[in-house]
Amino acid sequence: MESIISYIVIIALIIVSIYVYNIRKKQSRVFVLSNQDFPDLSLSVNVQKNAVTAESLIVVISTKNNIRINDIKTELITSKREFNYYNLDSLCTEKYIFPVEVISESDITFTIPFDDFKSLLADGEHPFRTFRFVIYSETSKPFKSHELGFNKKWVIYRPDSGNYN
Repeated sequence: MESIISYIVIIALIIVSIYVYNIRKKQSRVFVLSNQDFPDLSLSVNVQKNAVTAESLIVVISTKNNIRINDIKTELITSKREFNYYNLDSLCTEKYIFPVEVISESDITFTIPFDDFKSLLADGEHPFRTFRFVIYSETSKPFKSHELGFNKKWVIYRPDSGNYN
């Protein structure tokens, strides 16, 4: 009798652990790709993944002072270090009217669907090796993220670090 109860408890624990594992596997997670600190702001580029597929790119700007953001673009960099720019206003799910005033010690988030971003870069007329996000403000030079790239399967990574996400 005692062995039957212990088998039932073990089977119940296995079923509960499988259930919890499946719930956690279906949750979307956010991974940091790039984090740059500047005197006026902090620029973070994150990727949101559901299971193994990327859902969206999230650009978070945390300001340290009052700042006016005039534009957000992606800078495509060829192997010869030539630069081409694409405006990301139309791809962002949050519709901001630029210029955007951001008060001190606050955050502003730009979410870009990954499929739309990938199709913009794949269908574009400019070939590229790496890219980065550029934030233009009114007061100083542009704020740029680290260079990011895609491998052959369109998995985004930071080429200079060797870390794949």
